[in-house]
Amino acid sequence: MDKLRKEIEGVFKPPKNTYYLGKIKFGTPYFYPRNHNKTIISFRHTPLKYSSNKSFKLFGLYWYLGWPIVVRRNTLGWKDKFETPRFEWSPAFYLFFFKWQLCVWKSPPFGEVDLYWEMILWWKEYSKKDIELAKSTWPWVSKGVSTWDDAYLIKSPQNK
Repeated sequence: MDKLRKEIEGVFKPPKNTYYLGKIKFGTPYFYPRNHNKTIISFRHTPLKYSSNKSFKLFGLYWYLGWPIVVRRNTLGWKDKFETPRFEWSPAFYLFFFKWQLCVWKSPPFGEVDLYWEMILWWKEYSKKDIELAKSTWPWVSKGVSTWDDAYLIKSPQNK
C-alpha cells in the first residue's frame, strides 16, 4: 500500500482507514486465510486425499489442525475486463486471533468505493499516469455524462 500511496500522492486524495474489531466477519479477501483455524483443531468432512496435509483420521472422523493466530496483508485487488479495470477489494491488513479479528482497510475519502479505485487504476495502468489523458479517455458514462469525479483529485476545478 505504501507504493500505491506514494504514486497517487499529489494527484488523488488519499484513502482513509476503516476499522473493524470483533468476531471474524471479513475474509482475505473472500475467505479465511489458509491454515487459519479459530479453534486450533476441528472436525472436517473432507477425506484425507482431498485435504491439506494438516488433517488426520481419528475414531473414523477427519480432523484438521490449523493456526489460531494469522496476520495477512492484501494489496489493491483488481482485474482487467474488456480492457478496463474492475475493482475487486481494497488494500487491507488483517489480524485473526482465534474467533476474533482486527481488520484495517483503505476506503475512499468519500463516495463510491468502486469509482475511487477504478479512477486510480485507469490513471495508473491505462493512461500512463497522465491525469488529463485519464479524464479524456475515461470509458464509463451514465445518461450520456462521464462518471469521472474531479472531487477525488487534489488539484481539480472543484478543489481550487
